[in-house]
Amino acid sequence: RGVEVERRSCPQASEIHCTTMSTVHDQYPDLVTNADLERARSKAVEHELVKWGPLALFLTFALTLGLSAFISIRLSEGSPCGEWLCDISVYGGWPKNGAEQIVFRTGFVLIALQCLVICCGRCRLIESWTCTIFYGAAIVAMLMMAFIPFYASPVHFYSAAGTFACLALGQWSDATNDRRASPSMTTARKAMIIATVTFFGIWFGAENFAEVDWPVLEYMAAFLPFLYFTTWSYQLLTLPTGLHYLLIKEMPIVT
Repeated sequence: RGVEVERRSCPQASEIHCTTMSTVHDQYPDLVTNADLERARSKAVEHELVKWGPLALFLTFALTLGLSAFISIRLSEGSPCGEWLCDISVYGGWPKNGAEQIVFRTGFVLIALQCLVICCGRCRLIESWTCTIFYGAAIVAMLMMAFIPFYASPVHFYSAAGTFACLALGQWSDATNDRRASPSMTTARKAMIIATVTFFGIWFGAENFAEVDWPVLEYMAAFLPFLYFTTWSYQLLTLPTGLHYLLIKEMPIVT
């Protein structure tokens, strides 16, 4: 019997037999080179970043929002908007030049850096770079939103709209190009994207054109993209052996 080695990402373990690069190298040193091992190690690092990074990203966003709101309420000696729940922009920018702005901006800088690393790793794993264009634009728009207070310029709100639009396009591209995701996972991801755009669109239109404030919709729209990212973690955590391995398939030698 001979051995056919195919370099590709590992599908479900129930369908094929997968083994790690290092094990294959030990058993078949002529088939797996040191360069193969280095590529495997690089993929392993990306694998871990994409597996745990979205969870850290979700936590960073939640802490940034929570700390900003806490400081804003304390400095305002009550609700800064006079309601039981204020817009995210209010908690991150009021009172003027308050400590909440420092926390808000620092938090979003950390979020931007994490997004950059995680999204690049993700695009490499699914072997599609289309989504990086949209993610990059979303990061730029998000930083503009964080550093331009809502009371200073309407650019703040348009930057927020650009952030959600670019995130939606990037995540839709991601969901479409992830060939390893199950149909139910792909459907769930696209449902999250549609819900995000719907919630934000209703909130944005009501806030800016009808002067009606529905902050709950904004919060739902804000958390959904980070929830989408955690599906990357779920996908990798539920794979028995991970993504990047060498497939060894024994085949008869034809003589």
